[in-house]
Amino acid sequence: MGSHLRSKFTREEEVKYISHLDLMLVFERALRRARIPIAYSGGFNPHPQMVFGLPLSVGVTSESEYADFEFHAEVDPENFKSRLNANLPQGLKILEVRERKAKGNIMASIAIASYDIFVYLGCSYDIIQERLKELLSKTTIVVQKKGKKGVKDLDIRPMIHKLHVLKLSKNEIDEKLNSKFIDLDRIHLNEDNGIYCIRAVLSAGSNANLKPELLMEAIKEGLNFDINTLKIHRTELLVGKGGKVYNPLDPVVLLGE
Repeated sequence: MGSHLRSKFTREEEVKYISHLDLMLVFERALRRARIPIAYSGGFNPHPQMVFGLPLSVGVTSESEYADFEFHAEVDPENFKSRLNANLPQGLKILEVRERKAKGNIMASIAIASYDIFVYLGCSYDIIQERLKELLSKTTIVVQKKGKKGVKDLDIRPMIHKLHVLKLSKNEIDEKLNSKFIDLDRIHLNEDNGIYCIRAVLSAGSNANLKPELLMEAIKEGLNFDINTLKIHRTELLVGKGGKVYNPLDPVVLLGE
């Protein structure tokens, strides 16, 4: 009798430039090295039975990624966590693992994603705060989205659930923006400009999906001044169930209640 597990993991600076396909290969190799009995699909090209949540864009970090794993034998969640962490590269770390009994994988159920977007602006905090309020007061925010069939207009206003700006102290900047990966020496801060965090809660998943990069394009156009995006960091993914949203590790979600 096999088992199904759902894990929460981080994707940090060291691995932010690998693609989603490469991420899957990293996990597949780590599972092999750890000798974890992952199940494989049938057919001429079998692949491991693992499904990841909403793929991250290259260059984006996260503290809240999720993946579902299916095994052909019983696997203890804590044992899985320790063995897999011992074989994952720096920058990927399993934080929590729970047994999943409900049907439906993580990718199909994602509804909401939240982000911290760190930006450098040549203006004061009061100005950006006021401009963002003006932007959100609009009934429509239309941007051009590039797709396989070309460029089309898209109204992203219904996909923005929350959006506000935070002013960062020097200590918060040092904590959130690692100077090993981001060159802060070129930025000169004073009372009229600075580094801010734009905190965004956006629609995500198969029904409606607003990437933070597209949001920033709309903000740049709406604010009408230059914005230098320093870092995009995903803080949470939430799943939809019965018209509500839940943490993917919530028992209501995992047990299918």
